[in-house]
Amino acid sequence: MKKITQEEFNAFERDENGILYLPSADYSLIKKFNEQCSFGKQCSFGEQCSFGEQCSFGERCSFGEWCSFGEQCSFGEQCSFGEWCSFGKQCFFGKQCSFGERCSFGEWCSFGEQCSFGEWCSFGKWCSFGERCSFGERCSFGERCSFGGGCKAICPSWSFVYEPPLETMGKIYPPLATRSYWEERLNIKLAPCYDEIAQQIKPLLPEILKRKDLTKCERRILESWL
Repeated sequence: MKKITQEEFNAFERDENGILYLPSADYSLIKKFNEQCSFGKQCSFGEQCSFGEQCSFGERCSFGEWCSFGEQCSFGEQCSFGEWCSFGKQCFFGKQCSFGERCSFGEWCSFGEQCSFGEWCSFGKWCSFGERCSFGERCSFGERCSFGGGCKAICPSWSFVYEPPLETMGKIYPPLATRSYWEERLNIKLAPCYDEIAQQIKPLLPEILKRKDLTKCERRILESWL
């Protein structure tokens, strides 16, 4: 695939609507892209690229680590992203996109089915996920995110009073910001870190789980620590 130089990139012109249409190519030499760029399919980009608002990308585009994207960007199917990428709100992703560790997403982002996410990814409120999406360890979600059938998360971080609306494997981690809530509910002074908390509460859980006043969410979180 042709590799576009900075000089070649600068020669492209925007149409009457201000959109910059760009062909399928290797853009790894370019680091900064302004708003409303429209790329063909199977484009490739290097590390630490930045894109303005309302950029669009065809299917199977690939991006390196630490790329950043403005609001309302859209991506076709099977795009792939390296670690630590960040996205503004209201971005749209087609099915089977994949993301490395510690990617972050703004509010109202939408993902197609079978997207996969690495560890420690974070999502703003009201994000929506298609069927069978998968999440690595310790991903966190804003309020009222929605999940299609068959979505699974490994050891997610969960801070809400309603239980996670997806299948979870391993411990469900309440964020440290909820420490005082759990100390009050359990009448225990919790240890400083999660490993110590696990050792502290595990022998107490059989008795705690006999309580009738636990909410469904509290019970599910506590049972995940058995």
